[in-house]
Amino acid sequence: MNIHTEELTVEAYIRSRQPPEPIDTNVETLHRLESASVIDDLSLHAWPDTIALSERTPHSRAVDAFERMQMWADEHEFSIRPPFSVRTTTSTYTDETRTTLRTPVMCLAVYADERLANVFPHSWGDERDSVADGIAALETADLEAFTSTPTPSASPPDRCPACDSGLTIVQGIGVCQGCDRIELGNAPNRDRGQRSHVTH
Repeated sequence: MNIHTEELTVEAYIRSRQPPEPIDTNVETLHRLESASVIDDLSLHAWPDTIALSERTPHSRAVDAFERMQMWADEHEFSIRPPFSVRTTTSTYTDETRTTLRTPVMCLAVYADERLANVFPHSWGDERDSVADGIAALETADLEAFTSTPTPSASPPDRCPACDSGLTIVQGIGVCQGCDRIELGNAPNRDRGQRSHVTH
């Protein structure tokens, strides 16, 4: 039985073509927690290991999911880079600039009453909470790990706060061409109907 006062929804994002262990074990545990009503709703999504950050990307829903996770991390002074990384490269032949997002092997987004309450893995300073830590928190009903709070809306800044270069805005993500920093601003957490459903 779910003893939380808020409805818990877990979205698990998994790299396609990844060796099954320990992913299968984690997924099996999540299914067990859903069957026991510890989790109210569980959804599994596949995403590629790298995604081009461009207006023409076929993985816009995965980029949207990353954007929400990055906003959550910024709002709570956590980091999700790594396991995510954003890199900008320029071709020596065409002078074309390409920005890519590398995704983690597995990532959990936990929603409490329709608001993003936690992301696993994440880090702060030298500390780190892994996917296994997130699953353990669900198993032990660690309520503090899944407290949701609404956040105000704000647009990404025009310039990079690290190197003062101009930011290129791609799908709501501000990418610095000078130091690869990303800026998202803050936006209201979206309800379940607006959350991504990444498929193969």
